Amino acid sequence: MKAARLYGYGQPFVIEEVPTPTIGEGEVLVKVEGAGFCHSDIHILDGELRLIPKFPHTLGHENAGVVAQVGRGVKAVKEGDPVVVYGGWGCGYCRQCVMGHEQLCIQPQWVGISEHQGGYAEYLRVPSERYLVKLSKLAPREAAPLADAALTPYRAVKRALPYLYADGWALVIGIGGLGQFGVKLLRALSGIRIIAVDIDDHKLELARQHGADVVFNSTKQPDLAQAIMDLTRGEGVQAVFDFVGSEQTLALSIGVAANGSKVTQLGLAGGTARLKVLENSRFEVVYEFTLWGNLQELREVVALVESGRVSPIPVEFYPLEQINEVYTKLKAGQIAGRAVITPSPA
Repeated sequence: MKAARLYGYGQPFVIEEVPTPTIGEGEVLVKVEGAGFCHSDIHILDGELRLIPKFPHTLGHENAGVVAQVGRGVKAVKEGDPVVVYGGWGCGYCRQCVMGHEQLCIQPQWVGISEHQGGYAEYLRVPSERYLVKLSKLAPREAAPLADAALTPYRAVKRALPYLYADGWALVIGIGGLGQFGVKLLRALSGIRIIAVDIDDHKLELARQHGADVVFNSTKQPDLAQAIMDLTRGEGVQAVFDFVGSEQTLALSIGVAANGSKVTQLGLAGGTARLKVLENSRFEVVYEFTLWGNLQELREVVALVESGRVSPIPVEFYPLEQINEVYTKLKAGQIAGRAVITPSPA
């Protein structure tokens, strides 16, 4: 089979032939029809996140496709089933795994970001049928972004629901794929008013279409924090979702958070969150870095999108051979929604 292989940090992908994975008892082989290209892949390629245990390696943690083969004992899926692959694989035995939060496993075995090979290949070996969520309406390549771009903000918004009330404001920073889903999910799950911030006017227009009430281009707003405080009549926002995670965005997040609010960081741009009460933070501000989502939350996300209660974001499809071009375009901010690699087109 063809796969995009990474031979080291700072190097481009190499498209080459590798053996098709073999599966054992309880395992499933998925023909990958869609694999979302994520900003975390950029951080890994650039060497900012050194998570790969051994090279060469196949990345790709946001996957969907069709069941190609099932191992002995598999009952939940059969050959030909369209599925989304949950990627936060864990050991299955630690406290977090037993509680159903495998993405928080103390020995994470995430697909494509561990010893397990990922979905930038024609086929993907999935170690357990429980990691597959069957699709009823969406095509797999369209559903691939649900495995991360939708799941990650869904968990963050769901955990922040106690802080969201209709006469308050929520701030979404960074309107890429995850940020767009963040706006959509806030609109679907709460009645709170939404402020969207980005450096790209086109993405801000998408935010408006997805349900944002007010948008700010941070490059054109001299004092963005003051503008947000003026909008909220000096109170600040009840929840912040920072999909960038730089020094500047984290400072903004904390600086405009109201008393009794919550700041959620989701982006990995290298910033450090600094909170000092009476200096840059108000009282009872909760800071949290949420990670991905659990399997049940992925099932909920799929249900929300397939029911039409949350619509998909714009998706651009690229063959496996153009994966290095996708890296360049995403890093330059030229992908409006989500780029999806199609190793095995339907």
